Amino acid sequence: MRYFLVLIIIICYFSEALPNSRTDSLEISLATADQLDKVNILNQLSQEYQEISARKSIAYASSALQLARDSGIRNDIAESLANLGSAYFSISNYKKALEYHTNSLQVFQDLTDLKGMFSLNSYIGKDHEKLGNYDKALDFYLISLKISNDLENQDGIFLGLLNLGDLYNTLNNYEKAINYYQQALDLAESSGNKKSISSVLINIGSALIEHGDYSNSLSYFHRSLEIEQELGNMKQISVILNNLGRVYLQLREYEKARTNLERSMTLILETGNQYGIAETFINIGKLQLEMKNMKEAFASINQGLQFATNINAKQLIMKGYLALSEYYSAVNNNEESLHYYKLHTQIKDNIFSESISNKLNNMQDQLEMDDRKLNLVKLQKDKEIIKLESEKKNLHLLLLFMGLVLATGFIIVLYKKYKTNNNNNKELQIEILNRMTSEKRLIKNLQIENAITKISFMFINVSDIDTCINETLAEIGSFCQASRSFLFLFNKDKTIIDNTHEWCNNNVQPLISNLQGISTTKLSQLFDKLETDEIINIQNVAKITSEIYSGEIKFLNNNAKSILILPLKLKGNITGFIGLDNVSKTIEWREEELRVLKISTEIIEAYYVKRSRVKQLETAYFGLEKKVHDRTRELAEINHELHLEVTERKRVELQLNDSFKKLKKAIEETINAFISAVEIRDPYTAGHQLRVAKLSYEIAGEMNLTKMQLDAIRIAAILHDIGKIYIPNEILSKPTSLTETEFSVIKNHPLAGYDILKTIDFQMPIAKIVYQHHEKLNGSGYPQGLIGNEIMLEARIVNVADVIDAMISQRPYRPSQGIDEALHEIESNSGILYDPEVVETCMELFTEKGFQFEEIKIRTAPRQ
Repeated sequence: MRYFLVLIIIICYFSEALPNSRTDSLEISLATADQLDKVNILNQLSQEYQEISARKSIAYASSALQLARDSGIRNDIAESLANLGSAYFSISNYKKALEYHTNSLQVFQDLTDLKGMFSLNSYIGKDHEKLGNYDKALDFYLISLKISNDLENQDGIFLGLLNLGDLYNTLNNYEKAINYYQQALDLAESSGNKKSISSVLINIGSALIEHGDYSNSLSYFHRSLEIEQELGNMKQISVILNNLGRVYLQLREYEKARTNLERSMTLILETGNQYGIAETFINIGKLQLEMKNMKEAFASINQGLQFATNINAKQLIMKGYLALSEYYSAVNNNEESLHYYKLHTQIKDNIFSESISNKLNNMQDQLEMDDRKLNLVKLQKDKEIIKLESEKKNLHLLLLFMGLVLATGFIIVLYKKYKTNNNNNKELQIEILNRMTSEKRLIKNLQIENAITKISFMFINVSDIDTCINETLAEIGSFCQASRSFLFLFNKDKTIIDNTHEWCNNNVQPLISNLQGISTTKLSQLFDKLETDEIINIQNVAKITSEIYSGEIKFLNNNAKSILILPLKLKGNITGFIGLDNVSKTIEWREEELRVLKISTEIIEAYYVKRSRVKQLETAYFGLEKKVHDRTRELAEINHELHLEVTERKRVELQLNDSFKKLKKAIEETINAFISAVEIRDPYTAGHQLRVAKLSYEIAGEMNLTKMQLDAIRIAAILHDIGKIYIPNEILSKPTSLTETEFSVIKNHPLAGYDILKTIDFQMPIAKIVYQHHEKLNGSGYPQGLIGNEIMLEARIVNVADVIDAMISQRPYRPSQGIDEALHEIESNSGILYDPEVVETCMELFTEKGFQFEEIKIRTAPRQ
C-alpha cells in the first residue's frame, strides 16, 4: 500500500487535468480582448481552474492582479486578490490564502462594497477555521452573516448556515451541525443550485459518520456523488470517495474502504489539495492499522502528519497524533502511545475552548431571534402587499371619479408605510449590534476568569518559583496585549532594585540584562507614587509633562509608548513592582486588564508571604547545627568506610571500562549493520556515506574539534543518508530530474534517519546531526529551515562534505561536475549557504594539503 501511494505521488501529483469547453472559450477570447476585458477573463479563468489545476488558477489570478494594478481599477484589484486567495486555499496553503483574502477585504472596505465584504469575511473565516483559529473564524462568520442579513442575500444566509454547521461539527455537536446543514440544504434545493446541494450533502454525511450513523451517511454520499459526477468536479468527487472509505472502514468492509481511499488519493493528487492528501494518508494508515499491516500503517500516518504539519492544519494534526497513539498502543509501546495522546489532547483542548462554545451558543441564540424577527417583518410585508394590491384596484376605480387628490393621498399612505418598515429594520439592526456588544463583553469576562484561574493554579504547588513567575508574566502580557511584562524586586535595604523576571512578545528586544543593580535614587518619583498604592497607568509616555518623572519612566524602557505599573507589597511594605509596556503603539489598558494585573499581584504577594513564613521556620532549624558538630566523630568512622567504598568503586570502574569497550564494539557493529542495510537498497548511497565520512573527519580534525566531536561526526556522516531506506527505489534511481513531489519525498529522509537513530544511545548527538545535515545558513535548507547557529557545527561540516562528494560524483541523470566546480560552489556560497570556517578549512584541504578520496572506478552519489 505504501509503495502504491508513493507511486501515485510520482505519477499524478503534477499532472494537469484536461480543460473544459468553458475554459477553451475563455482562453480564445483572451487572445483578442482589450486591457480591461483581459482582467475580467483572467479572473474567470482563475475561478474555472480552481477545481481543475491550482497552478493555472494561481497563474491566471496573478496575471489579472498585475493588469489590474497597472490600470488602477480598485474593484479589479480586489477581485484578483480574492481569486488568488481562493486558489491558494484550494491547495491547502491557508496562510497564503489568508494573506490575499485579507488584502482583498481591505480594498472592498475602502470601496464600501458590501457584497464583496460579505464574501471576503466568509472566506477569511474559512481560512482561520482551517488554521485552527476558531475564535477568529467565528468573528468573521458573524460579520459576514450580519452583512448578508442586511442585504437580504440568500446565498449569504446559506453560507452562514453552512459555516455554523461546520463549526458545530468541529466542536463535536453533531445534532446542531446536522440541524444547520438541513436548513442550508432546504435553501440550496429551493434555489436549484446543484453545487450547493452537493456540498451540504457531503457535510451531512461527514457529520453522520462522527455521529455513528453509517448507513444514512452512505446514502448522502451516494446522492452527492451522482451530482458531482454530472458536474465533473474531480475535487469534490475525491472528497466523497475519501468519506466513503471512512464509512466502509467503520463497517469493517476493508476491501471497499481500500478501493475508495486509493481512488480518492489518485484524484486528490491531480488537484494538488494538500489538506485532502494529508487526510487520506491518515485514513489509509488507520485502515492498515485495522488490517494489522503495522509498517504500512506507521508509514502512511507519518506521511499524512507531515503534510498536515506543512500546512498547519491543526484539526488533521490532532487526528494524526491520535492515530499514532493508537498505532503505538497496538504495538504495546505504551509510553509513546501516551506521548502522542497527550499531544492530541493538547491541541483538542486549545480548539474546543469554553469561549468558543459560548460564542457559538450566543451566535445561535442571536440567529434564532433574527430569524423570528425577520419572519415577522416578512409576514407584515406580505399582509401590506395584499392590502396595497386591494387598495390599488379600488384606486383604479376611484381615479375615474376623484382624480389627482386621491392619488396624492395614496402616495402619502405608501410613504408612511415605507417609513414604518424602515424604522422596523433599523430597530432590528440596533438590537443585533447590542447583542454583539453583549456577547463580546461576556467573552471578555470569560477570558479574564480563565486567565486568573490559570495564574492561580500555577501557585498552588510551586516547584520552581522563577518558572512560575515567568509563566504568570507571559499570561498577563498576552492577555493585556503588551509588548513586555516585568517584575522588579528590592534588595534587603531597598537601595538597589533589579529586574528579576521578564516576558517579551515576538520581535521585542529583552531589557532584563540592562536593568540590574539600579539605584533607587534614579526612580525616586516613581517609588513615591508606588508607596501610596498609586497605580501608574500612562497611555502616552510622550505626553508626560514632568521631565524628571518622564526620564524615570523612559529609564525602564526608552521605547515604551504606554506603560502600566502596580506596587508589590509584603506585610504593608513595598518590595518591588510589576508592570506592562507597549512599544508598538499607545494603548489604553481598561478595567479588565487592571483587574487581571491586580489579582496577579495579590497572588504573588500571597506567595511571598507564605515563603517568608517558611524561611522563618528554616531559621529555627539552624539551632540544630550543634548536633552536626557532635557527629564529627561519627563522620570520621564513616570516612573510613568511604575509603573502602572508593577501593570498591575503582574495581567497578575497571569493569565499566571493559563494558564500555564492549559497548563501543557493539556500536561499531550497529553502524556496519546500518551500512549493510543501505548497501542492499542502494550500494551507491553507502559509498557516498563513507566518502562524506572521510572528508568530514578531516575537516573536523583541521578545525581542532574534540575527540568526542570527531567520533560523532564520523559516525553521523556514515549514517547521514540512512533515512533513504524508506524512499522507493524508483525515486532513488530515476534517470531524469525529480518532480517537486518526488523531491518532497526525498526531503523527508533526514527526519526518517532521525527517527531511526534517536532511540539508540550513542552517547553523542548522532541523530541530531543526521537530522540537520541538509540545513543551510540562510534558512533555505530542510527539513526544519534552521538559520545560522541554530544548526550544529557538526551538521554544518557534514553538509559541506556532502555537497562536495555529491557534485564530483556521477549520478543516474548526469555525469560528475568535477572538483573545481564543487569547490567553486561552496566558496561562492560561503556565509550564505555554508559555514565560512568550514568552507575555508575544506578549501585548504584540497588546494594546499592535497586531500584526495580513495580511487573508485565508478563514483556515484545518491540524490540530495
